[in-house]
Amino acid sequence: MARLVAEDTDYAGCPMKRGDKVLMAFPAGNRDPEHFDRPDEFVIDRQRDRHFAFGSGIHRCLGSNLARMELRVAIERFLDRIPTSELADADAVTWSGGQVRGPRPVPVRW
Repeated sequence: MARLVAEDTDYAGCPMKRGDKVLMAFPAGNRDPEHFDRPDEFVIDRQRDRHFAFGSGIHRCLGSNLARMELRVAIERFLDRIPTSELADADAVTWSGGQVRGPRPVPVRW
């Protein structure tokens, strides 16, 4: 996810030289309060949801629509088979940081 700086520039007081590598912190973008209402919460039915999980622009993952469909089917099947499932202990859910941000662990009971 790193990019090369094409020409010497200064962005927000941060000088960058041609050839420098810049790492785009996608998880930070996915938590931008200017683009996401309640950015630090998991909102499964969020309507405005232009996240970077599958990349962006010309580098967008070709399989993103298939992955979304697979996840939807998996969740629907899980809920059909185990409709009484619930989060066992919300305080036990911790979140990993870095490039792949997500809940670890998620205790569920049914």
